[in-house]
Amino acid sequence: MKSLRQLAPVTLALLVQCHARLGPAEILPPVKRGETVENNALFFDMPLDHFGGTASTFKNRYWVNASYYEPGGPVFIFDSGEQNAEPLLPYYLQEYHGLSATMQVAKRYKGVAILWEHRYYGDSLPFPVNENTTAEQWQFLTTEQALEDVVYFAEHFTLPLSVQTQNLSAADLNPVRTPWVWLGGSYPGIRGALLRVRNPTTIFAVWASSAPVHAQVDMAAYYKAAERSLTRNCSADWVAVTRFVDDTLAHGTDAERVAMKQRLLEARARSPQDLGATVSEGAANATSDASAAGVLMDPLNFYQYYGFEASVLPFCNLLETRNYTAGPVEGGLAAHAGVESALDAFLTALVQLNYDAIPGDADDPVQDMSWMWQYCSEYGFYQRGDPENPLSIETSFLSLELFQRQCNETFPWGPASPQVEHVNKYGGWNMTPSNVLFTNGEFDPWRTMGLASIEPNAPQRTPSTAVPRCNAAPAFPSFFGLTHAAMVHVSDLRVLLTPDTNHSDFRTVGFYSPVAQEPFYSGLGLFELALDEWLPCFGQVW
Repeated sequence: MKSLRQLAPVTLALLVQCHARLGPAEILPPVKRGETVENNALFFDMPLDHFGGTASTFKNRYWVNASYYEPGGPVFIFDSGEQNAEPLLPYYLQEYHGLSATMQVAKRYKGVAILWEHRYYGDSLPFPVNENTTAEQWQFLTTEQALEDVVYFAEHFTLPLSVQTQNLSAADLNPVRTPWVWLGGSYPGIRGALLRVRNPTTIFAVWASSAPVHAQVDMAAYYKAAERSLTRNCSADWVAVTRFVDDTLAHGTDAERVAMKQRLLEARARSPQDLGATVSEGAANATSDASAAGVLMDPLNFYQYYGFEASVLPFCNLLETRNYTAGPVEGGLAAHAGVESALDAFLTALVQLNYDAIPGDADDPVQDMSWMWQYCSEYGFYQRGDPENPLSIETSFLSLELFQRQCNETFPWGPASPQVEHVNKYGGWNMTPSNVLFTNGEFDPWRTMGLASIEPNAPQRTPSTAVPRCNAAPAFPSFFGLTHAAMVHVSDLRVLLTPDTNHSDFRTVGFYSPVAQEPFYSGLGLFELALDEWLPCFGQVW
């Protein structure tokens, strides 16, 4: 597991590689005390420890677009979360090949737009992040420190001198006198919701998209959302094949176990152009059960961003038609021809689609390491297989014990288990913040930890599109929100309107994949209706 934007435990890079340049009116180099500029980015002197342990500072990176700003307009801050923020710059502050919610609200309400980078990611590094980062250095990457970064920044932010004019030089952007509005999806959505609860005088309003605000160690529910989206014959075969592979690896003879691993690993190694690739018995035997069985999850590598139709349906079609040599059958192949036949068809479909050959960049080691520390120390979200779930499509070898062992081996000084109470003290599934819009995708795996969760242990809350009164919390169990039918992860904070070469393959699609246009317009429209209601009451006492 690497990130809320990556389908764990597969490690994939989904960084958008963009080379667009912002114009001089859009990137705003400062010449103020505490600020520096480098390669079109702004750097803010940020305290390393907001709570008194050290006086050290580090450079926190951000970008500003004041193209639409007029005095009195709000500040709109878009949070990049657990990633290098720079690849998001053209899409969220420049609207490269489409529209972004951040710039659309900045334009409508004549506000300043900011792209914010999270500490310990991208170039906002207090220390080098690698396998040598020490316990003393990791201690400053916490939920509280990162939230306080935003508060400190908001209290000290002023317009860079490059855009100050006679009319703008005295602009007062302190959150006491100017509304700060937060937009973010996934982990940044969590952060926005927490800030509205924790610091309502700093963050006035929030759009939290696909925000899993309830931290939980056991997140077996992650793949439940994916399974719900499958056709029933594909689901039945996936379940049957997974149980057959797990049973063989757990209880088969040594020869059966090695042979099964070879079949799995060779399916991953082969392609339509190379059907003869082999994996030796020694290499198969040296592969862990979890890694070998994890091959069965390859078709879901990109599900989180594209959903069933674009990323999994082609696989299911190959599986159920045995590579288009037969017609599909209701109930699946395993029920009609046996599980061995279903496994053969499953592995053949893997070969034909050849997921490993999809071009893309390597993982970001800083992102991977920093997010691992965050989920190992505070968030959990261990996306395990659940052998007790009759519809589980994930191998049970990916267990809670395996995830915790990996955390302990990487961070031996870390907590024995993620301290999810650090996050859930703000309400978790039961939070009722005012001035927050929560949006979700129907089949988003992270919806399971959000307010719209339908998991058995969730409070079964219901979204309402009725805009609440300003500063008034919706009556529990209702919450102000919208669930986009058939959508997945953060499908609504931007929209792609013209072809983009960075979206020609799965791995370079970038964060917050705009898989459809409707969620963007419906989400943005609802948020603007809310801001129309809320912004006029800024500064009033309720």
